[in-house]
Amino acid sequence: MRSQMFSQLVLIQLLTIYCRINEVVAANSSKCLQDQKMLLLQLRTNLTYDSEISTKLVKWNQRIDCCQWQGITCNGAGQVIGLDLTDELFSGSIHPLANLKFLSVIRLDRNNLSAPILDFFLDLSNLTVLSLRSCNLIGQAPQKIFQVPTLQTIDLSQNEMLGGSLPEFPSNGSLQTLVLSNTGFSGSIPTSIENLSILSQVDLSLCNFKGPIPSSMVKLTKLVYLDFDRNSFTGSFPSFKLSKNLSYINSARNYLTGISSDWEGFENLEGLDLSNNSISGPIPASLFYLPSLSGLDLSNNKFSGQITELQNVTSPLTDLDLSANKLEGPIPEFFFELHDLLDLELSSNNFNGTVQLKKFTELNKLVNLDLSHNSLSVDTNISESELSLLPQLNSLMMGSCNLQNLSFLKNQSRLSMLDLSNNKLTGEIPNWLVEITDGLLRFLNLSVNQFTHFQEPYRFGRLNFLDLHSNLLTGVIPLPPRAAAYIDFSNNNFATMIPPDFGNYLVTAWFLSIANNKVIGSIPSSICNARYLEVLDLSNNTLNSTIPPCLAEKSNTLKVLNLGKNNLSGNIPREFSHNCQLQSLDLSQNYLTGELPRSLSNCTNLKLINLGNNKIRDTFPCWLRNLSNLRVLALRFNGFHGNIDCSRVSSNWTALQIIDLASNNLGGILSRNSFLELNAMTVDPAVAHSRFDHLHFESISVRPIYYQDTVGLFLKGQNVKLEKIPVFFTSIDFSSNNFVGDIPETVGDLKSLYLLNISHNNLTGQIPPAVGNLKLLGSLDLSSNKLGGNKGLCGFPLNITCKNNSAVAPSEPEFEEEKLFSMTEVYVSVMLGFVVGIGIIFLPLLFSKRWKQSYNKLIDGLILRIFQQQDQDGRTSKSISEASRKKAAGKSRGSH
Repeated sequence: MRSQMFSQLVLIQLLTIYCRINEVVAANSSKCLQDQKMLLLQLRTNLTYDSEISTKLVKWNQRIDCCQWQGITCNGAGQVIGLDLTDELFSGSIHPLANLKFLSVIRLDRNNLSAPILDFFLDLSNLTVLSLRSCNLIGQAPQKIFQVPTLQTIDLSQNEMLGGSLPEFPSNGSLQTLVLSNTGFSGSIPTSIENLSILSQVDLSLCNFKGPIPSSMVKLTKLVYLDFDRNSFTGSFPSFKLSKNLSYINSARNYLTGISSDWEGFENLEGLDLSNNSISGPIPASLFYLPSLSGLDLSNNKFSGQITELQNVTSPLTDLDLSANKLEGPIPEFFFELHDLLDLELSSNNFNGTVQLKKFTELNKLVNLDLSHNSLSVDTNISESELSLLPQLNSLMMGSCNLQNLSFLKNQSRLSMLDLSNNKLTGEIPNWLVEITDGLLRFLNLSVNQFTHFQEPYRFGRLNFLDLHSNLLTGVIPLPPRAAAYIDFSNNNFATMIPPDFGNYLVTAWFLSIANNKVIGSIPSSICNARYLEVLDLSNNTLNSTIPPCLAEKSNTLKVLNLGKNNLSGNIPREFSHNCQLQSLDLSQNYLTGELPRSLSNCTNLKLINLGNNKIRDTFPCWLRNLSNLRVLALRFNGFHGNIDCSRVSSNWTALQIIDLASNNLGGILSRNSFLELNAMTVDPAVAHSRFDHLHFESISVRPIYYQDTVGLFLKGQNVKLEKIPVFFTSIDFSSNNFVGDIPETVGDLKSLYLLNISHNNLTGQIPPAVGNLKLLGSLDLSSNKLGGNKGLCGFPLNITCKNNSAVAPSEPEFEEEKLFSMTEVYVSVMLGFVVGIGIIFLPLLFSKRWKQSYNKLIDGLILRIFQQQDQDGRTSKSISEASRKKAAGKSRGSH
């Protein structure tokens, strides 16, 4: 009986399968119409493809019904209605498709069309799906393509050269999926998007859209997926309360300022990313009660206040990132009830109080924990039994957590990233810290502590990142781990030679700093074995001998070379690479002699050249004017001689913002072009301040390599150091030379100039009245020249009030030369105090973007307050303060 029933069931299943096969065969067994086949063959003839890679085109056989070809779908009448040539990697023209009038579905993803979107798509009356993802499309997309009444899905994503904008959408549109990510689409989202009543997926990420997200979108009740990442949207993020099916929302890296306080009802929401905006206010408590939400990222915003303590939280959150906000108070207790958490990031806030390490035993699934850079103290007193219950972490970031010992880490056998920077750790760096992970540890940051020595023999395992800067380490400079890409031994007390074979351990290194130690001896030539090295900083030591010539030859990879403040002698190496990539070169405060190597002109990416305080003997390097990116040129205290007239050189230093030629033997007349050709100083201050940034190098190959450029200034007999160089800061110092003649009237064209020092020369004549045009001038020194009286000069920084808005008043002299200099002393003193203040508060800059934020905001504010001068007419530097506000708003924003 059972056998008979079993046989019947098997028979029924076989019949069912047979029927389904017949249905599939019937759909594709219609004999292909001859004209359809010919059009497809013509299409293939037009295309170029690799027969070894192709899985569809190569199998199109004329002897077989074209409805059976790979990638082709036909209707019952033998007409081609579907074409899928995804990943065929072809190139060429697709014009024959224009005559396949019955096409409904077209998928040509990841081929090389290298053409605009063709108009014939608009004439396909049955078109429902058009997918041209990553096809190297160019030009402007026709707006009408979005208005095809039958179109349900359009995907033009991953075509970076394709531009366009969204049209007004017609009523009752059929569009369900709109994907334009990583294209050049721009403009605003039209409010008529509400007409797409069945729209379920919208992906506009990595485009150039701007303006507010239209509130009309809240009417789109069918939305499931919404991605606005990396645009320039402003205003508040709409509530989308009616879109109950939303499962994913990403509007990160925009300029949003607000969100709804009520998120109840989003029963299906699994992921919410609003990071890197300017959203302020408290964190909405309702987010923690959403029954499906597993990922919440609100990092890099302006959320503030304490997080409300909640009861009976059963959230399924696995990833919670609230870092880089202004949150305060203790870490909420309910966080320790989020038992599914894998990733908890709370760094760079104002959380305070004491956190008991044993509380984390309740989060036994936790993999990544970041509590760095708050005002927290982590109490690591924990029993042996509780220690074994702590989750096994892959990443532990506890910078600035008032840690005083390492013993709590002894059971952490899975760590790959460990940051214990800026704590109170002392004594010996033990080998077990690396060994407990059995080679898994790749990232170790112990900087800004009080470690004094390594356990001998020291072991670094397989570390890729090793940061030990700003400790008290002494003894022999350790050989770095062979796998390291990043090595920072700066700001310690190493006082030995660099080992001769040190460079043999830098095979994979991109960054090396041993700056600010007491290192002696010569630079070993083995350091040139570091074939990937981008940053080399050996500054502020007592290195001697000559610069290895191979360092100049390595300039095809080096981006930053800083050997300043040593005892190096001899000539600067002669042969800089023809493919020189240097962006920053600092050889200042050594004993270098000879002439500048002419091959330095190969380094067309240079932004900073500092050769000050050496013994170089040469004429003024007009031949460097081909360096159009150069922003800082410091040649002070050398033996440069002759005039600085470069009129015979056609190119200009269009970006130069700081030029320091003080204390050389330069002479001759200052021609009117000496100032007029400094284009970066002639721009309108409002334009200059809109580009608020600091001169730095940031690697695009390896993160977190970030190198902050610095420069020394000489103010009234004092050497001061500008630890950060704002791109709007401008300075000219031609002091202590032999310049003669008048000060050119063109000095008044330098509208963005902050510092001007032409003292201790042999200048004669009158001070040009146009100096009064320099509204931002914060320090002016014309002393020790032979300048005469001047009529009508007034306004800041002079102690003369202008009677009208003109820079030149038309009457008798209103001040004496001595009064100008005494007033200048006041502003020089202010400036000096400002820069010395920076020197006092400055700690060596950490290289993670997140670590830089607090420091950047502080220093930016100081710089702006100093230069935001007001004269007696009540002028204010509105453009600077506006730039500060915008910079603060976008400080942490990623690139758009």
